[in-house]
Amino acid sequence: MDSNKKCDFVINLISIKLTVIKLFKQKTNVFVYILLVFTMLFWGTSFIFTSITLKSLDPVSIVFIRILLSAVLLWMIIAVFFRKEKFPFALLKWIAVLAFFQPFVYFLCETFGLQRVSPVVTSLIIATIPVFTAMVMRLFYGARLTTINFIGIFISLAGVIFVIAGKNMQIEVDILGLVLLFMAVFAAVVYGILLNKISSNVHPVWLVATQNSIAAVLFIPLFLMVRKPPDFNHDVVFTFLTPQWEMWTCLLILSVCCSSIAFIFYSIAVGKIGVARCSVFSNLAPVFTAITSFFLLDEHLATLKIIGIAVVIFGLILTQQKKK
Repeated sequence: MDSNKKCDFVINLISIKLTVIKLFKQKTNVFVYILLVFTMLFWGTSFIFTSITLKSLDPVSIVFIRILLSAVLLWMIIAVFFRKEKFPFALLKWIAVLAFFQPFVYFLCETFGLQRVSPVVTSLIIATIPVFTAMVMRLFYGARLTTINFIGIFISLAGVIFVIAGKNMQIEVDILGLVLLFMAVFAAVVYGILLNKISSNVHPVWLVATQNSIAAVLFIPLFLMVRKPPDFNHDVVFTFLTPQWEMWTCLLILSVCCSSIAFIFYSIAVGKIGVARCSVFSNLAPVFTAITSFFLLDEHLATLKIIGIAVVIFGLILTQQKKK
């Protein structure tokens, strides 16, 4: 390749890069919404993979291994791709508080709650996060949410109820499991509000790697005290895997997709459009949970659930409208 062709090639690459950057700036919200949909896909399916893993491991071991693997993976990525990024050490104390509420408190309560409540019902409780987040942001931070945004929140939540409801619109839940899950909701609301304050000042990969590392350290004493040996005397969901391989496959999915990629995507989205709008997408998680339960756990996807999925999506569209 002669020098003129090399110059043309470089110029074309630069032109393509500038076009992509320009397109991204023009369609920022579209890309953000795509990230949020994938985030909720990962978080929605995490209830399924956690419930499968609970057949073999205790809740503390699951969360500790999940967070530890995620932290190791993210630090490897940082060492290769993001080592030149500056880390704001002045925000380290806030990231530590962030890590305490989520992953530490949130995952602990959610995983113990999953022992007593089905994955789909669990995802319903978690779907109340945007309602509480919107209220807190409105009351204490003056977040600008229009009437139609609030209508969208409650319509979306109503759709979630359809997704998890039975034939007679009855939902049976364990009280202790319910309390644990609402504690997880509280932790998630605090996490979202703190994330809203610092996400724009920290690179998302550094942020998630640091918070997962701190959470892993917090889990060590608890893990050493209550851990139990794995139990592989059960039937497998993935019939082509042994119980041991099924456990590790689920743990890897939880670590890579649900505790790493999803948190990075969510941090980016919060920095772009704010926690109030981002949190509403939590209502998509039960939709993905119901669909995954249908395929993996043979749960029936009735007409009522399909209607609920459509209502959730309609409500989400309303929450993103800026007109009154």
